[in-house]
Amino acid sequence: MKLIKILPNFLTILNGFCGCLAILFIIENESFGYNHGYQLALLLVLLGGMFDYLDGYFADILNAKSKIGLHLDSLSDLITFSLTPAFLMYDFFQNQSSDLHFLPLISLLIIPFSMIRLARFNSLPSKSYFLGLPTPANGIFFIGIPFLSFDIKLEYFSIIILSFCFLMISNIKFESFKKSTDRRSKKIFYLILILLLTISFISIVFNNINLLNMVSITVIIYVISSILFTVYRSI
Repeated sequence: MKLIKILPNFLTILNGFCGCLAILFIIENESFGYNHGYQLALLLVLLGGMFDYLDGYFADILNAKSKIGLHLDSLSDLITFSLTPAFLMYDFFQNQSSDLHFLPLISLLIIPFSMIRLARFNSLPSKSYFLGLPTPANGIFFIGIPFLSFDIKLEYFSIIILSFCFLMISNIKFESFKKSTDRRSKKIFYLILILLLTISFISIVFNNINLLNMVSITVIIYVISSILFTVYRSI
């Protein structure tokens, strides 16, 4: 029985290991062919996200929460959802143009802001929502950037990076998918989320656009749904 209680920490370590492998695939992207390294990195980050969810789930049902697990979780999230997207965005900038000067370095801002976000999360009591954009959501958003089918000027990406860094350390409430005592009103959040996801998915399918666009779009929809739900609750 004691042995099974190490399962949450094992899953947490697997999350961090996925991030390490993803970074290697980003570095070796060109040797894998066009964007194949990015695709493998995307798959590993999403897999890391699944491990990140499951470690908390099993920690709850096994009553196996610990300070070591808390720190392991933050370290793994820092690797998979901070270092990995920061390196990917830096590499993405470099591959788009060689005349960007210092612009690619803006990608590295994802790391210190994620560190602040994770430290603040560890110091605050657990609630039914997140204060500031969760690090995994931020990481998944940027890991999906290379697969967007529409062109965005590289200069605008720096604004996007700065905006998401601000969202991570902001006091904006972002909804958690954990159980909540306020189930009735939270159904509104799920309704908004599912409606926007359905509209986006149908639009992508009907316009024959690469489904990988849904990776970053899903995070944007999560941000919009959380903000709309916060407005709804304040009315």
